[in-house]
Amino acid sequence: MPSEQIQNLLILQDRDRVRMDLEAQLESIPREIESNRRKIVHEEETARNAREELLKLENRRKTLEGEMEELNRKIVRYKNQQLEVKKNEEYQALNHEIETVNGKISALEDEEIQVLLDIDERKQAADEAEKASRENISVYEGRIAKLEERGEDCRRELKEALERSSKARASVDSAWLEVYDRLLEHVRFPVVVSLSEKKCQGCHLKVSAGVESDARYGKEIAACDNCGRILYSES
Repeated sequence: MPSEQIQNLLILQDRDRVRMDLEAQLESIPREIESNRRKIVHEEETARNAREELLKLENRRKTLEGEMEELNRKIVRYKNQQLEVKKNEEYQALNHEIETVNGKISALEDEEIQVLLDIDERKQAADEAEKASRENISVYEGRIAKLEERGEDCRRELKEALERSSKARASVDSAWLEVYDRLLEHVRFPVVVSLSEKKCQGCHLKVSAGVESDARYGKEIAACDNCGRILYSES
């Protein structure tokens, strides 16, 4: 059976494990919240870009309508001029201008048809993008709310964990506590481990006979020859 000092250390280590886990959660929660906020921004940008693409097409359609109206007014002017000219050459020249303008109008009408088709397609894409964006944003906002709630719980739990760790520390001999604290800074957790088949269960390497003896009796600090962890024997 482990010595009293080892038992006290194991209690402290168990409480420190809880404390360290809570501290790690509190450290990661802000990063997770920020990650979800970036995702929300991305979703908003995606929906906005889809809507802006639709707006560009609608503006192009209006521009085409304006250009065709101007060309139609030009045809009206040419036809009015035809009523006033007396020479056939002038009449034919105006007729050629009318044909040229009609050609331009026809090209613009073709483009307008394509733009209208694109508008229908883009409108559907924009609606779908906005719907997906709203759904995704709702998910991310839910995650943020849960993370913030978890943060509050962690802060409360950490306060309690610190109090429990402090009480456990008070039961550990100062010399053992000094070694334990030093190991916490330099060795991967856990720092108090059992000895099994003459092997440290922290680094899994065999220890010397002297360390094995110290671990068995538990009166002195038994430190692993390889990793420095505090060892104890369960037998």
